[in-house]
Amino acid sequence: MEKVLVISTGGTILSADRGDGVLPDAGAARSVLSKAEEILNAKGCRCEICQMFGCAGVDSSDVSPAEWLALSKKINEEAERGVKKFLVVHGTDTMAYTAAWLSLTAPAGVSVVLTGSQRTPDAPDFDGEENLRGAAKSLSSGKSGVFLHFAGKDYAGAFVHKENSSALAAYVATGRGTLPRAWKNTALGVVDWCEAAARMELIQLHPAALPLFSPRKIIILEGYGAGNMPRRVRAALCEAFAPCAEKPAIIAASSCAQGKKSPSFYGGVGIAGLAKENFSVFNQGSYSLEFLIALSYFSLSADAEEPERILSLYLEKY
Repeated sequence: MEKVLVISTGGTILSADRGDGVLPDAGAARSVLSKAEEILNAKGCRCEICQMFGCAGVDSSDVSPAEWLALSKKINEEAERGVKKFLVVHGTDTMAYTAAWLSLTAPAGVSVVLTGSQRTPDAPDFDGEENLRGAAKSLSSGKSGVFLHFAGKDYAGAFVHKENSSALAAYVATGRGTLPRAWKNTALGVVDWCEAAARMELIQLHPAALPLFSPRKIIILEGYGAGNMPRRVRAALCEAFAPCAEKPAIIAASSCAQGKKSPSFYGGVGIAGLAKENFSVFNQGSYSLEFLIALSYFSLSADAEEPERILSLYLEKY
C-alpha cells in the first residue's frame, strides 16, 4: 500500500462552535481526520496523520511564512524518505497562499493536494467530506505537482484565487502553466522570516490611493485591470526612489483575477512604463496574486541581495 502523509493544519474543516464562535477544535479534528484516513484506505493507501500545529490546528488567518517553512521542511524530509503523496488539510482564507508557496518549494515528482471546507463539520451542508473524497481521487490519479482541490475541481497551486467568502465553490483558476524547477530551496529558512517579509510590500491602487513608498527590495503594485496605475502614483514612486542608486523590483499586478493582463498596453498609465525610469518591472502573467506574494517572499528568503535572479525564473521582465 502506498503511503499518504495527511498534514493537518487547522481551518474551518477542523472547527466547531462551542459558544464563542467557530474555532479550531480537537474533537472536530479527530472526527474529520479519521474520515480522511477511511477515505484514503478505501483508495488502497496507507495513511499517517501529522497534526502539524497541534491537535486542533490553527485558523488559517494565523498562517504565516513560519508555517509555510515548517510545511516545506516536513514535505521535503518525508519525500527524502520515499513518501510521494501528501494531503494538506487547511483553512480556506489562506489556502491559496500556501498552495502557491508549496508549488515553489515542494520537491519534483511528489503529489501535494490541499483541501478544506467552507462549512464546519456540524453544519447540515458540511462540504469537507466531499472535498476530502475529491482530494483523495486527485492523489490517486498519479499526477505530480501541487494542487488545491475544492468543490469537485483541481486547481494548480500557482494559479488559484479565493473568489467567494461563502459559496461552496469558493475558488477560481487564474490561468495555467508549468513552473520551472531550476532553484534548489535548501537555503530557505536561514534568513529570519520577518526580516525577509519586511523587504517586500503589496500596494493596492484605487481612485483615492496616496501610497507612501518605503525602502523595499520588491514592491507588488496591484493596479487596475490591465496593470495600470494613476499618473500621480507613478510620479510619487519615481520621486521617492530618484535619489536611490538601487531601485526596488516592481511586479505589475492586476485587480482582475482572470483574463489577460497587459501592463504595457496603455501608454503613460501602464505599470510597465516604470521600466523607462530604470525600475526592474516584471509582468504578473496569469499567476495569482497569492503566487506573486509567495514568490516575492521565496525570492527574498533564498537570495536576499539579488531576489530578481529568482523572479526572472518565473516572471517576464520588461
